[in-house]
Amino acid sequence: MTMRKLMSGLLAAALLNVVPALVSAETRYITDQLHVPMRSGKGNGFRILHRGLPSGTELTVLEDAASEGWTRVRTPGGTEGWVRRQYLVSEPVAKLKLASAEANLARFEKMEGNLGGEVRRLEEENSQLNSSLSAAQQQTQDLTTELKALKTLSSDAISLNERHQKLLHQHELLKQEKIMAEAEIQRLSGSESQRWYLFGALSVAVGAILAMIAPRVRPRKRHSEWAN
Repeated sequence: MTMRKLMSGLLAAALLNVVPALVSAETRYITDQLHVPMRSGKGNGFRILHRGLPSGTELTVLEDAASEGWTRVRTPGGTEGWVRRQYLVSEPVAKLKLASAEANLARFEKMEGNLGGEVRRLEEENSQLNSSLSAAQQQTQDLTTELKALKTLSSDAISLNERHQKLLHQHELLKQEKIMAEAEIQRLSGSESQRWYLFGALSVAVGAILAMIAPRVRPRKRHSEWAN
C-alpha cells in the first residue's frame, strides 16, 4: 500500500516535470522596487528577452511551472518569456495602488465639483421655482378676492335688477291709475259742465218766462184822493 502511494507520487512528479502546468489566463504584477529580467526559458542560462521589467508591470500568465519556480508570461507589448515566480504577486504593488487611489481621488473630486455645480444649479432652480410658486399663489389669492368681489357685485346687480323690475311694475300701475284718474276727472268735468249748461239754460228760460209774466201781474194804480 505504501509502495503504491510512493509510485503514484513519483508518477505525478514525473508528469509535472514533463508537461508544463497549464493555467487559466490571469494577471500578475512585478513586485515593488525591482527590475526583473525576462528569459527565453526556465533558467538563468537562457537568453534574456527583456533586461528589466519595472515594478508594477502588468503581466498575463501563460504557464506556471511552480515546481521549478518559473512562470511564462506576456507583457502588455506582446513579448512572451519566463520570469522568476518569486517576483510575481497577485495584486498591484503599492505604487500602482497609490496611483490608482490618486486617480480615483481626482475622479471623485471632479465628480464632487460637478455635483457641487449641479447642486448649486438645482438650488437656484429650486429658488426660482419657489419664487414662481409664491407669485402664482399671490395671483391665485388676488383672483380669489376678485372673484368674491365679482360675486358680490353680481349679487347686488341681481338685487338691483329685481328692484328695478319691481319699480317698473309699480310705475306701470301708477300710470294706469293716473290714466284712470284722468279719465274720471274728464268724465266728472264733462258732467259738471253739462250740468252748469243746463242750469244756465233753465235760468234763461225762467228769466224769459218771468219777463213775459211780469207785466201782467203788475198792480194797477189807485186813483188818488187828491185828484178828486
